[in-house]
Amino acid sequence: MSTRNHKWTQATLDRYVKEGRGLGEGKDYKPWLTVRDVSSRGRSSRPPSWKTNREHHLLSDNEKRLFYLFEWSEIITDIREQFPLSNLNLAMKIADEVGWVYPKDSKSGVPYVLTTDFMLTVKRDGKPVQMARTVKMTQELEKQSVAKRLEVERRYYIAEGIDWDIVTEEGIPRILAENIEWIHSAYWLEATTEMNVEELKSLAKTLKFRLQGSDLTINQITTDLDNEQNLERGTSLYLFKHLVARKEAGLFHSRQ
Repeated sequence: MSTRNHKWTQATLDRYVKEGRGLGEGKDYKPWLTVRDVSSRGRSSRPPSWKTNREHHLLSDNEKRLFYLFEWSEIITDIREQFPLSNLNLAMKIADEVGWVYPKDSKSGVPYVLTTDFMLTVKRDGKPVQMARTVKMTQELEKQSVAKRLEVERRYYIAEGIDWDIVTEEGIPRILAENIEWIHSAYWLEATTEMNVEELKSLAKTLKFRLQGSDLTINQITTDLDNEQNLERGTSLYLFKHLVARKEAGLFHSRQ
């Protein structure tokens, strides 16, 4: 559970609005909360995105894992994290209806702006559709205060005409998410001390050909290529990650 690092006042709220937080799409989107604004017990991260070309502000391990799954999905075209329920009047009205005390700063009395972990843009029948997703641990759902807070969120998005749902750790394939994280940074090729980007692309073609035509393990193939080319150990493995990140065809047959 994340907590805020600073006092919340009307001036702070006005500043967030003026900064355009919660607005924009793609690389221009600004999350309502950043990792600097909250304390997340060391579980925060700021991975760059293939889809949006910006850093994403994630406040938990499960948010990070889900982010990588969204990155891999071919039907998700935009990921907006820490998305605000910016219609305060609507959110507070719903809170009253469900019997939940809407959170306010204890000193200033200014209401906080609730956020949803992810607002996604999804291709559905060729058209962009907005889908909101909240990440929660299963055990948290048993708490009455959490249940009421989620009910506020659910009703809010019904009123806004946006699909909303909860994702728990049970709905996150952890190994797949960690595998995507493993190859994620290789999506963009970066020159090494031995080879420039064009040379790496050429070597990647050679590696792809060998991967498709050999029964050897990935480790054997990449190690052999490094040795043949007198490259620093791990260079060809880096190119393998790049090919997987780019979803190059023919690399996903079964291999020990």
